[in-house]
Amino acid sequence: MAKGRPERIEFFDELDIQKLRIGMRHTAAISADGDLYMFGSGNWGVLGQGNENDVGFKEPAVVSKFQKLGLKVVEVALGEYHTMALTDDGNVWTWGYAGKKGLFNWMYTQEIGALGHGDKELQFVPKKVNFEGDNVKIKSISAGLYHCNALTEDGELYTWGRGLYGVLGNGSN
Repeated sequence: MAKGRPERIEFFDELDIQKLRIGMRHTAAISADGDLYMFGSGNWGVLGQGNENDVGFKEPAVVSKFQKLGLKVVEVALGEYHTMALTDDGNVWTWGYAGKKGLFNWMYTQEIGALGHGDKELQFVPKKVNFEGDNVKIKSISAGLYHCNALTEDGELYTWGRGLYGVLGNGSN
């Protein structure tokens, strides 16, 4: 391998990758079958593998939670320490670092849970985000460093996470 030159990732040759998203520390790819593959630094569970035993995935690994539930991933967004996915049923799933808690609370600036679960619990596997109201179906997602956005089929915008500089659009900092 020559540093600084493009190199084909043979792992993906047979998977028909449709979408690719790049984060600061991790990367995600969605296949035509709706399977989500992730690689990079898995600190704080951002790869969705269920643990931190091998936080440096050099080869892509499928996020099996969606396969087990019979769901296809249609979009993925990467924050600095969290990941969010949109599945074909209109639901949003998040995992990774949820906010200041425990040993690392002095070191990292994420003060409010970017995962949208109403707590600051670390998630090592995807967990469904529950929205206010019945039958909220999401059509688009995006993530910033410490926050998330979800746009419904009805054109309503939901935001959550750290609102520094007004990024949440709710008038608070």
